[in-house]
Amino acid sequence: MCLVFLGAFYSENPVSTQKDDIFEYLEETGEGLEESVESLSEAQMQFKANPDSWSVAEIVEHINIVEGALKSMLEAKFAEDPTPELRAEVKMTDEDIIAFITDRSQKVKTQSQFEPSAKYKNADEALEAFKDQREDIVDFLKDSDVDMRNYINEFPFGKIDACQTVLFMAGHTARHTEQIKEIKASAGFPED
Repeated sequence: MCLVFLGAFYSENPVSTQKDDIFEYLEETGEGLEESVESLSEAQMQFKANPDSWSVAEIVEHINIVEGALKSMLEAKFAEDPTPELRAEVKMTDEDIIAFITDRSQKVKTQSQFEPSAKYKNADEALEAFKDQREDIVDFLKDSDVDMRNYINEFPFGKIDACQTVLFMAGHTARHTEQIKEIKASAGFPED
């Protein structure tokens, strides 16, 4: 569903339409995460399918770390002059970004600065931190009066614009929401 509405705005629609679409995807992925976590007990939040895997609480913490880092990246980028001349170097479409980040068939080890530290013990604590930060991100984006297509970020997989950076952020949440569903379906997951 999200790929359908995203395809329409890649390069031709005004910034306000772009922002409407990214806000919709941020809301959709935020709600998905909240629904997957909100009723979990502390035992369920701390359960690990195996010793090398993350718990649901650690996944939410990881999401928060990544989203905070991406917001900082955008803040720094928006403080600079726009670089519309770099738009031609952006090779991925919005759909490519979402498909890339949400594809769980490719497992990627996170960088050390994005590793969780097991700071959340229960669902309320983890979700409150997520919701507060996501609200802060949305407020920041709504207050930013820039053409996000003219701010280009360098990622390990290539250059993407700021709009795509937000889609990557939201898609990253969707990716890990699927991981949470996998944990909840695993053998040994506590019943309550």
